[in-house]
Amino acid sequence: MEQALRQGSKLRMVETIEEASAVSAFLLGPDCFDDQRFTPGEEEQLKLLPLQSIGQSHMNCWYEEDNGTVISAIIFVENEHRSGGYRLDYFGVHRSHRHQKLGWKMIDTMIRYCTGSGGRYIETFTCDLAPYQSARQLFERNGFTFICHLPDYYYPGEGKLVYMKML
Repeated sequence: MEQALRQGSKLRMVETIEEASAVSAFLLGPDCFDDQRFTPGEEEQLKLLPLQSIGQSHMNCWYEEDNGTVISAIIFVENEHRSGGYRLDYFGVHRSHRHQKLGWKMIDTMIRYCTGSGGRYIETFTCDLAPYQSARQLFERNGFTFICHLPDYYYPGEGKLVYMKML
């Protein structure tokens, strides 16, 4: 992982409780996601995953700061079978830092990490609502293939789109 993070990236791995708290606050704050209507499970995950990632080789939480403020973060995990599959759970870029290729950089660094770790694929998902269009485009531009649509997954009228990238 260190190699993937060293190659010109300013992404850092969450290593302390303070860093985990800052990443959680960013992900749950008003400047990360355009859609602020989190499900109860999303709120719980966004609070716990950065903290749970500390010292775990199969769970990764990376972030980037600008002047001490978190401006991007990504959380991905090796799947529960530990057989070379990874799942991208969350990523976000601060609204004032969008269009600077930070999302692209996070996805690229994650792909290099997964490939270097013997990964076979990365699965991910997003919502089918309009505010998630840029995430869908980012996945597709990075070689993720649309797999399926699960209607009414998050809430009635709000479906889940599943994507996969073979490595």
